[in-house]
Amino acid sequence: MKTKHILYSILIFSILVGCSRKRKESNHFETNSNVKYAKNFSIKINKNYIEFHLLNPETNEIEKKFALIKNDSIKVPEGFTPILVPIKSTITLSSTHIGMLSKLNACNLVKGISNHNYVYEPSILERYKKGEVIELGDENSISVESIIRSQSDLLIYSGFGKEFPHQEQLEKLGTICLANYDWKENHPLGKAEWIKVFGYLTGKEEIASIYFKAIEKDYLSLKKMASKLKDTPSLFSGNLVGDIWYSPAGESYNAILFKDAKGDYKYANSKGIGSIENSFEQIFSDNLNTQYWFNPGIESKHDLLKSQPKFKLFQAYKENKIFSYTFSGNEFWERSAVEPNHVLSDLIRILHPELKLKNKLYFYRTLSK
Repeated sequence: MKTKHILYSILIFSILVGCSRKRKESNHFETNSNVKYAKNFSIKINKNYIEFHLLNPETNEIEKKFALIKNDSIKVPEGFTPILVPIKSTITLSSTHIGMLSKLNACNLVKGISNHNYVYEPSILERYKKGEVIELGDENSISVESIIRSQSDLLIYSGFGKEFPHQEQLEKLGTICLANYDWKENHPLGKAEWIKVFGYLTGKEEIASIYFKAIEKDYLSLKKMASKLKDTPSLFSGNLVGDIWYSPAGESYNAILFKDAKGDYKYANSKGIGSIENSFEQIFSDNLNTQYWFNPGIESKHDLLKSQPKFKLFQAYKENKIFSYTFSGNEFWERSAVEPNHVLSDLIRILHPELKLKNKLYFYRTLSK
């Protein structure tokens, strides 16, 4: 479904990835990088440095200021933390960070990860086996000694708290801590736009810009195609965790994807960008005849019934219209944020079989028996 323009852009992107190391060094930033969808960072390009503002997802106010510089002799404004780019090494504590680095052919920079069991990228797993990448554990319990041992310039974490533990001490020792709030972005293209940040950090800003433009164009093209379809199939999402059923809130990443795929998500009018909570009884009442069920977190109908026998009464169960990405969960979590066009493409193929699209599903599969 991609246009010739998209294919051409991706071709140019591939060429740039291969040739990026051949460019001459420069102390100036020239690529213009307007932030169009992301809400949790801003970028301002100056002659000798880039202002990177990390915005608090709750208040939308500036949380921290960074100055990306190509020469450590460049003076930066007061209140800015300097980062010498391109970075030579990094610790990445979220799978989405690895996914973005992989698109920039920069996974060789990764020196530390949280847990190898949650990594999909083959090159990082291979280097982990060789001892070239260390495993650090959960970000709230990582020792300062292990971070220092990795000899990394930069530590990128999810920012669930205000600051990384021992952040001030680490920065004095030469490891800058950078929170990444891509997981707080509600628009699919907002999540993907964080690749621009990784582009500037790795010195591959032009590659990142071209990649994002190609993804954006493909996503919007798919959305436009879906908007012209007549049918709007009904759907719900999630599963029980204990006694609570967690579903995407109506302003969330997943809810927007459902809408852009021309689906009638049952809780589209709920507020918030996180999750909403319901009892099983409420979900059962609302969705007994709903056509599709997404993201149950279980790979087989057999296991689904073991968790709750009443699931067999759902129309979606009876008609085998339950779809999950957990068949390759690591791949999904690592790449879906930077490939929202593929997620949208999957949803359109599932919800609108009348299109008779030939391409196979990218992330999703129907549940096995």
